Amino acid sequence: MTNTNSVAFLPWTALRSFEAASRLGSFLAASRELSVTPTAISHQIKRLEEHLGSRLFERLHRALKLTPAGRILARETQKAFSGLARTIDRLQVEGHAGAAHDLAISVVPSLAGKWLTPRLHGFQERHPRIGLRIIADEALADLKGDKTVDIALRYGPARAERGIHAERLWPETEVIAVCGKPIARKLAKRPPIDLARHMLIRTAPPKTPANRSPPSADWNAWFKAAGIPVDAALRRALTGPFFSTTHLSIEAAIAGRGIALAPRILVAADIAAGRLIQPFATSLVDPNGFWLLCRKDRLTESGIKAFIGWIRREAARVE
Repeated sequence: MTNTNSVAFLPWTALRSFEAASRLGSFLAASRELSVTPTAISHQIKRLEEHLGSRLFERLHRALKLTPAGRILARETQKAFSGLARTIDRLQVEGHAGAAHDLAISVVPSLAGKWLTPRLHGFQERHPRIGLRIIADEALADLKGDKTVDIALRYGPARAERGIHAERLWPETEVIAVCGKPIARKLAKRPPIDLARHMLIRTAPPKTPANRSPPSADWNAWFKAAGIPVDAALRRALTGPFFSTTHLSIEAAIAGRGIALAPRILVAADIAAGRLIQPFATSLVDPNGFWLLCRKDRLTESGIKAFIGWIRREAARVE
């Protein structure tokens, strides 16, 4: 007897039509996504219902409602097609990269641009057979759900998550005020309160999980550390441009657009090169940190193990 429920006999086109319709809530939206007519979607759904012997949708006026059987099938088909899409994406990425052992590193843009990228040649020289794909992204990486990311480098408060290895790249960092040479010359031998005469660049706090407010090393905290009360006049100065990433704030300071607050680790090279100046010695202990995140069950993989060992050594070289 032929088993019509085996993989060979599954109505894949009908299942794909059902998945799209159940996810999008209408035959019209599903037809647009799949580049077919709404009538074709309707016919495929009817075919699937006949195959299963169950109604999947209640056809309401201008709306669709899943039946109990439809809800069960929607959950499973959406999970299955989503998983297939992620797998295909990863295989395509690996194919374009030209190596099956490429590592995908998701990095906050500030760390990627100001610290990691200038050092990557050292890893590539040491491990020429390991390809790297660097993804600059502020969003929190879902290392459990997103199989296309191997390691994440993030900035923020301590993060504890079951199954995730988290280590801080530097035990402690500090946040300092920096600016370009023209502004620095105007601030020479002036008290810190004179910062209020210049544009104070603001930066968005780091991304954190929902319902958590990140600790902040902002201008209010800096002036408090400098022993300066934040009065009404000073608050008016705290209306400078607001950037979504520290990298952009640093670049604005280099361009002479104002004074930025940034972790010293990110501006050390610019200070050494003379592109930025720290006009005052006041600094803040950074309440956030730079974190390396990876799934614990992948720590022994050769590529991941090699990258973690390398970045630990690079971080240890920073004075």
